[in-house]
Amino acid sequence: MAEEQVINLKIQGSPVFKLEGQNGKSAYELWIEEGNTGTKDDFLNSLKGTNGSPGLPGKDATTDGAYEMLLGLNVYCENATPNEVLKGLIRGLGDVIKKPFKQLEFDRPVKGQTYINVYGTPHFKVALLGKGAAAGVSIGDDGQARMDLDKPFMSEDIQIEYFNMLGSIVGTYRVSGYNDVKTTIGDYEFANDYDTQNYEFPEVTTVGAHAFGNSAKTIKLAKAVRIDKTAFDKCADVTEIYIPSFVMQQGNEFQTINMYELVKLVLNEASDVEALAKMLLSRGKIYNQDETKYFDKESKTWVQA
Repeated sequence: MAEEQVINLKIQGSPVFKLEGQNGKSAYELWIEEGNTGTKDDFLNSLKGTNGSPGLPGKDATTDGAYEMLLGLNVYCENATPNEVLKGLIRGLGDVIKKPFKQLEFDRPVKGQTYINVYGTPHFKVALLGKGAAAGVSIGDDGQARMDLDKPFMSEDIQIEYFNMLGSIVGTYRVSGYNDVKTTIGDYEFANDYDTQNYEFPEVTTVGAHAFGNSAKTIKLAKAVRIDKTAFDKCADVTEIYIPSFVMQQGNEFQTINMYELVKLVLNEASDVEALAKMLLSRGKIYNQDETKYFDKESKTWVQA
């Protein structure tokens, strides 16, 4: 039989209100009717949550309770401190929460491109080989990133390192350069070319004898380090020769007697000063690789431009 319930409500600053009435069966009575046995204390204990494992009693949401639950699930914890319980939870979850990372993919840059598009796990990083995670570019929430290259992409391969969120390397990838990029100019190769005025070969490292003819106006060979001294001797109309990597030595001075129009020759500052002093330039100046200095023949020194 349900008991009569009387509820007293007191709100601050207001008189006491008394609500009387008949409630239905108590929760304890309903519990007994469902076939359970025991005292009211047994009923209250039955209301505690369970951890989902048959035979394991429910525990309060405390570190002590979580500690006992983990031990009951055969997950070891050294003690009931928060740090140990958290470590136990992580150990227990294990492979359940571990997400496999996506292997890195990329678009091979076109010739001369100065960046590369990559695709991988969000918040991972990519960097050129040897630069480390600190210098890396983070992959965005969309799984994409754009990484700048040190120089235009041509014949040389590049390698990319792939880092996880802890900065540890999880993969290294090679992007192959273009094998068809020109790296050598042979003897007389352009000597009889009358249709081209401006020659630029960013990957050429070697230039043969009498390589260019008198149609040339500008010649740019950023990586050339081996150049025959007669390579430009027929270039009567050339106005600029850009070879910033080339180091001129004595005995290999260019034959410039026919270069009437040459106004700028850019080469490496490490060149022999005696060799530079022998260069016959009627109008032009010799500049160092970044064009911040020019060579003074009289003093045989580099002077601020």
